[in-house]
Amino acid sequence: MTQLANVKFSLDDYELRDGIYFPADYKQLNSTEHKKTWDKIGKTYYGSQKIETVANESPIKQDYTLLTGTPGGTWNKFPLNKSVDSVLEIGCGYGRAPLHLSKAKNLRCEKYYGIDISETLLRRLIRVKQEYNFFPEAEFNIICNSAETLPLADNSIDLVISNCVFMHIPDAQLRNLLADISRVLKPGGIFVFNHSFHNKSCPSHIIHNFVRKLNPFVRNPVYLKQYSSPEIQEMLANSGMKTKCPEYIVEPTEEYAILPETIKGIRVPFAKAINQSLRPPASLKETLAYGFSAYSTKLD
Repeated sequence: MTQLANVKFSLDDYELRDGIYFPADYKQLNSTEHKKTWDKIGKTYYGSQKIETVANESPIKQDYTLLTGTPGGTWNKFPLNKSVDSVLEIGCGYGRAPLHLSKAKNLRCEKYYGIDISETLLRRLIRVKQEYNFFPEAEFNIICNSAETLPLADNSIDLVISNCVFMHIPDAQLRNLLADISRVLKPGGIFVFNHSFHNKSCPSHIIHNFVRKLNPFVRNPVYLKQYSSPEIQEMLANSGMKTKCPEYIVEPTEEYAILPETIKGIRVPFAKAINQSLRPPASLKETLAYGFSAYSTKLD
């Protein structure tokens, strides 16, 4: 485990404003390019801004899936009617995953903690909570910060969830985060990291990496880092997750890709249709999978 996992953090060190906890160094965080990027993305993230403008009689108000769609992947395996004391979501955004788990799976909790670097998305999460009242009995704690360190006590969380987030985090920071997740997870706790790691053997990523490397002056190292299943297993084991949650699985997603759908913001003709048509045999599924999920095998 990393040294960071032994450092103590608390929400007492944060300032609560308008329902969101902000760190003491928020002004410094707010000046970083990473945060500026996600605040900008958050303004129109997957059309979630519609919730702020639709009329009361809009169908979106009656059916949350018209706003969020229906999350798939590992969420399909989540059991019905599960009840836990505490849920922590990494990269919670506007609340798409917990809204689905609350409404479709009847997941119940006493305390919900959501952390995201984008204040824009967190303010929208508060609006989505008001409109759909997911986790109706839970105490809500919304935290605006980078997710590398968590302001929560050791062994305090029953369930940790995350959806399509870890591929946006640099390798060293991700390893620190996994160690901190292990720190706050209760012994015997569970986790679901859906579609969280990009697959290094996926042809689409290999092509995209080659194109990105052609310009050494404009290169985001995050998107040059993908993982194999053994590497993900190694990261989870080194984080201490095996001690807290001995039974988990790393598996390829059911989304496959041989071509990037965009390169430098330009759409690649027919790439999306080709990727969606792929039905690889079992021997090629792990090679062609876009990414990997990791989750506790004993979700019940």
